Amino acid sequence: MRVFLALVACVFSFPVAAADGVALVLSGGGARGVAHLGVLKVLEELRVPVDCVVGTSMGAIVGASYASGVPLEELERKVRAAHWERIFSSSTPRDDQPFREKQDAVSGHSAITMGYGEGRVLLPHSAIAGQDLDRFLQDLVGTPDELDTFDTLSLPFRAMATDLVTGESVELNDGPLWRAMRASMAVPGAFLPIEHHDRLLVDGGLAMNLPVSVGRQLCGPRVIAIDVGTPPLPRERLRSAADIVLQSIHLALGHNVAAQRALLGPGDVLVDVNIGDMVSTDFDRVLETIPAGEQAARAAAAELSRFSVDEATYAKWKQQREARWQLPAPVIRSVKVSPLRYVPEAALKAQLDAMVGEPLDKAALERKLAALYSEGDYERLRYSLLRDGPQADLNIEAVEKSWGPTYLRFGGGFASDFDGGGVVGLYGGLSRRWLNRWGAEANVDLLLGTNNRFRAEFYQPLGLRSNWFVAPSFDYHMRSVPVYVEGLKLAEYKVRERSIGLDVGVELGAWGEVRAGVHRGRIRANVLSGLPLYPAVELDDGWIGVSATLDRLDSPFFPRRGYAARLDIEQHDEAYGSELSFLFSSLTADTAMSWGDHSVRLGLWAVGSPDSELPTAARSLAGGPFQLSGYRYGEINADQIVMLRGAYYHRVSKLPDSFGRGVYLGASYEWADLSDYVSGNTTESGRARSVSLFAGADTVLGPLYVGAGYAPEIGQIRYYLLFGQPY
Repeated sequence: MRVFLALVACVFSFPVAAADGVALVLSGGGARGVAHLGVLKVLEELRVPVDCVVGTSMGAIVGASYASGVPLEELERKVRAAHWERIFSSSTPRDDQPFREKQDAVSGHSAITMGYGEGRVLLPHSAIAGQDLDRFLQDLVGTPDELDTFDTLSLPFRAMATDLVTGESVELNDGPLWRAMRASMAVPGAFLPIEHHDRLLVDGGLAMNLPVSVGRQLCGPRVIAIDVGTPPLPRERLRSAADIVLQSIHLALGHNVAAQRALLGPGDVLVDVNIGDMVSTDFDRVLETIPAGEQAARAAAAELSRFSVDEATYAKWKQQREARWQLPAPVIRSVKVSPLRYVPEAALKAQLDAMVGEPLDKAALERKLAALYSEGDYERLRYSLLRDGPQADLNIEAVEKSWGPTYLRFGGGFASDFDGGGVVGLYGGLSRRWLNRWGAEANVDLLLGTNNRFRAEFYQPLGLRSNWFVAPSFDYHMRSVPVYVEGLKLAEYKVRERSIGLDVGVELGAWGEVRAGVHRGRIRANVLSGLPLYPAVELDDGWIGVSATLDRLDSPFFPRRGYAARLDIEQHDEAYGSELSFLFSSLTADTAMSWGDHSVRLGLWAVGSPDSELPTAARSLAGGPFQLSGYRYGEINADQIVMLRGAYYHRVSKLPDSFGRGVYLGASYEWADLSDYVSGNTTESGRARSVSLFAGADTVLGPLYVGAGYAPEIGQIRYYLLFGQPY
């Protein structure tokens, strides 16, 4: 009965469009469109009521919020609090990425990722994921309900989109309000097209950026049109393919806006907003547009005042507009999932069916969807409600990655110390997800260069959505090991290792992983060049190992916040097929913190073995950036290393999201305790220290590092260049 009475009250409170009604028409303009808020503030000051709202792109976002009854103060607060960089990011924040994807990034195995299917390479349909944008839009309007018509909002509303197939302008008048907002601003190439009523929709500005004709048709002959403009990019800003595409869109918008502006007559008002040199993609400057909107509206105040009403009339209109009826949370009757290509429907519903029979808990549902999205299978994952009295069907709109489930991954890089030492490597990998209903995954990795490696792993969860897994693997690794004595490179060894193994473990969501397993293999080492300082080795190896990894850094290369740790323990013993018996362990820990553009990173690295049977090929190497920067790559060769390190870096510039995170200048200090008691080589035993100065960039292809290191123990300066991950 409460629901029925609320609906009845709602119907009778909706303003009915009058024959001489006033239509508010809001143009698109990307980041420039936030200026509409400034215009609306002046309309409220002038007591100008409107009878309907029509908007395109950002105009549709502001217009839908206004038409649904959001108080203007609340709308502005949400816009000011929005994390625009994240909303329009082309990647998922690292905190939310699947753990296995994080580890690929650490090792440089996912610098370039694309799909493969139907005998050809597949690329993403859009540059921006859009999941955070969808959540932001839904939060703006506050309701996920499927509406039969937008005429039942506080003010009748239309959002404009463009049919990607026919090029026709499309009026959106039903469905979830956030989806209409999303379709209206789906810039081709930047955002995923939105499917609605069997039409594939993109940004409405391509066909009608200032929909004067639609506003006039919807609620009367008088129109208040707000044009925030979409000026072409200046020549100096046409630097990339994306800029050129955006420029062509801006030019197209100019033509259709001119046609709609020509429809305005003496009874209408046009508010032209001048926002200077700001372009539609400058979302870091959106708050600058609100004062510009106010200024433009005040300049047109004399004309706008023709639509003003007395205080009592306006107060009643405003009360009706802001009367946002909050219906009780419905009881979920069923969960329905849109058709899927490769992810089993049960994989989604297993997480959501528990909500059936319970009142909708929006916060809990958002957490579940965020967890599902973070697994990396979807481009979009949102929901809507179809109410039936006190109950509702929960509709899940899942759009899988169009370039999955088979992925090609590429990476690599090079490093040089400008003194004869260096490493180069090219990486290629293949991943195939959802090999069975439990979500099995196969990964094949190949590294070619100074070091060569082939690794294959089959990752099998022990049940649908189970965190427990088994992972058989095969690994072949061939690496070059330099041998330095008193700073002179006297030899280089080639070490070949191969092994098979079986691990059992548990994933801790996006946080980390714990695994244990048994491995059997063979080690072979012999001198490649120089003096035979160590004897050739060829022996069987076998061990049981335990590893635990935690990763909450926001970047693996130049982190600004978070922490990470990894512990590996291996017991090599005859019982597992090893000819030698020794314990080997490695512990790495890092933490980072920032204030403004300043960052500090602290770390610990402890690696090696205390046992006398440690083979020479298993000794630990150090040297190079952040690994005793005053020494060349691999110059330190010890049985045990315990290192403390710290770095400070200042972000001098941000990079565009499609290129990376930032450019940095910084310094580092490393202190290490070295132990060579097992091998009997006392050359590097004792302490080692290094300081460095560097310039670097955190790019999508990996780290770029140029620096100089100094070690007091040897009194020489070493220079380094690193790009990507060559190891």
